[in-house]
Amino acid sequence: MPILDLFRLDGQVALITGGGGGLGSAMARAFADVGADVALVGRTRGSLDAPAADVRARGRQCAVIPADVADPDCLGSIVSQAINELGGLTVLCNNVGGIAGDDSPKSAMDTTDASWVAQVDLNLTSVWRLTKAAVPRMTRGGVILNMSSIKAFQPSGGSAAYAVSKAALNTLTLALSKDLAPRFRVNGIAPGPVPTEKFKEVRKVTEADYPRVAREWGVPLERLGKPDDIAATAVFLASPAGSWITGQTIVVSGGM
Repeated sequence: MPILDLFRLDGQVALITGGGGGLGSAMARAFADVGADVALVGRTRGSLDAPAADVRARGRQCAVIPADVADPDCLGSIVSQAINELGGLTVLCNNVGGIAGDDSPKSAMDTTDASWVAQVDLNLTSVWRLTKAAVPRMTRGGVILNMSSIKAFQPSGGSAAYAVSKAALNTLTLALSKDLAPRFRVNGIAPGPVPTEKFKEVRKVTEADYPRVAREWGVPLERLGKPDDIAATAVFLASPAGSWITGQTIVVSGGM
């Protein structure tokens, strides 16, 4: 088999949470480029329209599923809709996550109980719950990808709840890889700073600020990441090219 064929996902169906965000939409396009059909999950339908159109423009099917993965009552219907519209499910991308409970990151001492619980619910518990809902329906086995963060390895001041939730997600990834082998491979991706729309909004930066932000974050490759840097890693891990990799969280951070 030609080596590039190992990166194909023909006949696969990928469900991507947080599908309307910068990383989710980049993964949707990338998976469609290599032959997969895609189900996109997001809290509002409007956020999913553009990436869904991108998937369809590439000749692939796309299911649009407005839902909040933090709501445990809707997880079964998310999985059912993806399977009913696309004929199966083989790749689960637990991409949703971020800052929850506070408008901005807080130090451990300044984090309220409610904010701590909200952060863990979003970045960890929702992943566990959706994986539990999806795996029994993934009858062909498949791949699970969990979106971690460089902060899980390098927490900074004011990132306690977020960093802890992502570090726990890394451990969940490893535990699931043992529990679900050999029918499933389970891996994570830990991005460094990628200026998605949410990143720019929270940090109040524009493209002109990117070189400065890269220096401040200490990125050895001297640039911020791009959504396609993460999407390419997701394709590798989901495809036969990554078929002997499980239980790993791959850091994609320009050398941080």
